[in-house]
Amino acid sequence: MEPHSPHLPLADPVAVPKRMEEAVAIGAAAALAATGEAEGAELPDRYLLREDERGRYLSCIDLPEVKVRIERGQTTTAAAARKAPEGTIFLDGAAQGEPFLDLERRVYNLDHHEECVRSFTLATCEQALVLALRGFDLREKPWTLRANEPDLDTLLAVWVLLNAAHLKDDATETRRAALQLVRLEGVIDVHGLELQELTAFPAELLAETWRRLEGLRERELAIKRAGEWGEMEPLAYTASQLAAVDRLVYPPGHFAGFRGFEELTTVELGRDRIAVVCRAESGIYEVERELKRLYGRRLGVIVLQKDPATYTLRQVDHFLPAGLEAVYEKLNVLDPAASRGSHNRWGGSGEIGGSPRKTGTELAPAEIADAFRLAYRPPGPVARLAAAGTAMGLSAVPMAVALWGTVRSGVEAGEGVIDPVFVAAGLGVALALLAALARKRPRLYGVHLPRGWDWLGLLPAALAGALFGGAWIAMPPDGARFSLAGLLQAGPAPLLALLALPLLAEVTFRGLAQGILMRRFRVQHPGGRWFISGPAVLCSLLYAVWSVPVWLLVGAPAARFWSGLAPGPSPLAIGGFALGTALFGLAAAIARERSASLLAPALFHYLALAAVLAVLGLS
Repeated sequence: MEPHSPHLPLADPVAVPKRMEEAVAIGAAAALAATGEAEGAELPDRYLLREDERGRYLSCIDLPEVKVRIERGQTTTAAAARKAPEGTIFLDGAAQGEPFLDLERRVYNLDHHEECVRSFTLATCEQALVLALRGFDLREKPWTLRANEPDLDTLLAVWVLLNAAHLKDDATETRRAALQLVRLEGVIDVHGLELQELTAFPAELLAETWRRLEGLRERELAIKRAGEWGEMEPLAYTASQLAAVDRLVYPPGHFAGFRGFEELTTVELGRDRIAVVCRAESGIYEVERELKRLYGRRLGVIVLQKDPATYTLRQVDHFLPAGLEAVYEKLNVLDPAASRGSHNRWGGSGEIGGSPRKTGTELAPAEIADAFRLAYRPPGPVARLAAAGTAMGLSAVPMAVALWGTVRSGVEAGEGVIDPVFVAAGLGVALALLAALARKRPRLYGVHLPRGWDWLGLLPAALAGALFGGAWIAMPPDGARFSLAGLLQAGPAPLLALLALPLLAEVTFRGLAQGILMRRFRVQHPGGRWFISGPAVLCSLLYAVWSVPVWLLVGAPAARFWSGLAPGPSPLAIGGFALGTALFGLAAAIARERSASLLAPALFHYLALAAVLAVLGLS
């Protein structure tokens, strides 16, 4: 599902120019006179304006997965309407074709203009009423209601569809009042004012229903008389008119048990189940009761935000393909606040749990929803292969930039110095890619301070691998002594290459590549149990593959030291290089996961550089 944005303010009920205020006030006064101001004050504001990537839409608190979109003057051809996205309902002329119900694809056209005999066809609002009384329920799946004008026929059709559950379950005055309004408007819209007797209402009931309906009609007519109907903001007008219909239909106290909450986002969990992330002041079980009323059997998991850092998780459907334990694991990988202490993590039972208790969470609602998606709908082999391909491709870009200068210069194996300008360029490319990917998920890509200390236990393995050639260390020029003094005498360029090359390796492989893979695979997290993850192995392999041209082009001083031979691919040097690369790469990758930070493997690489400098400086 698409994530919801914060509510847009509803200032004036109708967003119109100032010269229209008098006309709007007349219509509003008429609506209040028909319903009673005291009654309206006791009903909650159920209709809200929201916004997504496709623009503004109207939503009802009772049906958060239903979006009402009104695009003035926009119509869809009959052929295009039948191919519309699943869950679309066209209202009153929004589609240029005959009325139809495509039950398989959930595409409906409620119309009485095109391809029909208008006098023999129900108005749009009455077509919607027939659906509602026959048990049509918009709570079961997401829907989009599309209209091109907020006239009274369309407005009542929207109200009926959004309130269908109330009409079906309520056989008292509420239902009768709604039926009377819709029936009278339907007759007027199709046949005109002169055939009101087709309603078969007794004279007194007809007069009372007309009086109540006129309050809504007068508001529309007042705006049209002012000549500003085309400039009026349709969604804000519709929201205020729907609230006016509520006051006409529902008695005071009808929603007395209503507890307001704000839905932040939803996510599909598979098998027609969803997780709902919401904000409310009431408890999790009160929210569960209300959400079950709204979503029915589709409700799988509730994520209740008590404040921006505190969440309660509740699994409602006990037969989902995974439990909350899988969600805790994903959240502890993604959340920068997790594991500041040994028990400061997402956790709980398989049915109910919550955010880190000491600090709360640093994740946004959309990031929490993403963890649920990954836990309940884990990526398959194709998605994981795609992630591996992406990691390989992106890591190749900065490496190609960094090594291109050395390759172009025609340096023979072990005799030259990697060009620091190209190393710096490759590092810049790697950092730019990392910044772009980590903007929304910084911890996933290691852009965070290290967590915990247990990852330091991997340092001896990293140092051992580095001494066998596993770390990236640029050779000095012209056979200069491999020591700090020798490098300083050679000038700034070799020193720059020496310092930039390890950082290039870590940003490229433990930052970019491992971050891409961590979202698709199960990985370690700070304070969790130890194991070797898929991303750690894959990133180590990538690091080993790119270590070959680095070694051949710029030399492997540690391997040269251990082999006792001149630079070159001798059997002993190759063996030490392979062992060292595997050991160093795996230790750095695991430290990256357990620290949740790119700084941990970078520290390993620089300590390895210092160790090799110390050993070779004494040789």
